[in-house]
Amino acid sequence: MNFINVAHLQGHLLLGYWFAESDSYDINWTTPQCILTLRFIGMVMDVYDGFHYEMVKPDMKKTAIRDPPGMLEIAAYAFFFCGSVVGPQFTLAHFRQFVNGHHLDENQNPRKSALMPSLGRFVAGVTYCVIYQWSCVWIPTPEWFQSAEFLNMSFFWRWTWVMIWFRLTLYRYPAMWLMSEGSAILSGIGYNGKNENGEDRWDAVRDIHIWKFETGHDFSSIVMSFNCGTNTFARNHIFRRLRWLNSKFGAHLVTLMYLAIWHGYHLGYFILFFYELSCMVAQEQLYSLIERTPGWSQLISQAYMRPVVIIFGHLVVKYSMGFIFLTFGLIKTKEWIVPIGSLYYAGFIFYLVIWPISYQILRRNLPRKKTKEDISGGGKDKSTAAAVPSNGIMASNEKEGSKESQETKKEL
Repeated sequence: MNFINVAHLQGHLLLGYWFAESDSYDINWTTPQCILTLRFIGMVMDVYDGFHYEMVKPDMKKTAIRDPPGMLEIAAYAFFFCGSVVGPQFTLAHFRQFVNGHHLDENQNPRKSALMPSLGRFVAGVTYCVIYQWSCVWIPTPEWFQSAEFLNMSFFWRWTWVMIWFRLTLYRYPAMWLMSEGSAILSGIGYNGKNENGEDRWDAVRDIHIWKFETGHDFSSIVMSFNCGTNTFARNHIFRRLRWLNSKFGAHLVTLMYLAIWHGYHLGYFILFFYELSCMVAQEQLYSLIERTPGWSQLISQAYMRPVVIIFGHLVVKYSMGFIFLTFGLIKTKEWIVPIGSLYYAGFIFYLVIWPISYQILRRNLPRKKTKEDISGGGKDKSTAAAVPSNGIMASNEKEGSKESQETKKEL
């Protein structure tokens, strides 16, 4: 049933892409339709879970729908004014809580505490929008990346301009999400209960964690802070339903490939998400080497090393992401193949060739910390398998805490 649901809804979207696409970045009816596709897929899966409530996993029971919605409720859920164009995503269970007045105070009045968070997200969205619109005046156009001016630059400056273009172009997404979230908070659907101090939380439909997104210096922090609604959908409705694969890496790969085809047919989408997986694997492998090598973790934890780690992390993440964003931001292969080639395919070569070889060499030759098992003579090298990313597109949002993450790890 779930397969038929995905095939029908995703097939409708792909037909729309086929007939509506052009050679440029398309903003048309398929833009809100891709949002509704995820919403409807999630709704049908949640209703399916409701029919099999006693058989599903505990995490699925949280969003399971035991009372199927009627056509009017489906329409209200799909076309709720602050979530039908650019998001945010929310489950039918959460929407029903909103309709039933979960966001109201003890006197059944709207909570006044929503005003300032709503204004804050709106102002932040406008700020991102202003920066993006200002940058459109002087940042390179797609055609510039094939010009003689760009190609005659040094390798360093070509990649630096790509990184700057990537970062400023990316701001169009937080601009939309934040303004939409502001209206969601003011309407009440953004209400998320109270925190440990008894204060109202308004992060139920958050799509971006601004501070973590701007200051994060590894791939996990960026993935966990950006497009959180889609990440949550992917984690709950795709990744966790692939337990039968008995492979965390396989579940990651299938999830990311679905998100690629959800964006459209273009080759660049598939390359980007596979590259993302490669970056996450490389990051986890590096962290595992740091953890098992004597003295390494102690060295980088020193106060004087903190600026080095932060600066190095920012440079690696931003230049790596800038490189691959060419395949996403320029869309057409004929548009991005030239600038990618001008960078000598450096990102692909490093993450798919140089790092995997280097990791195997380092893993076999670096000294290891002695564990209790090693001292007793029964230890084995548990790092022989390739590290699988523990964070990714399916990573838990900050608001859900570490408890759910631990449960998921046990299940997998």
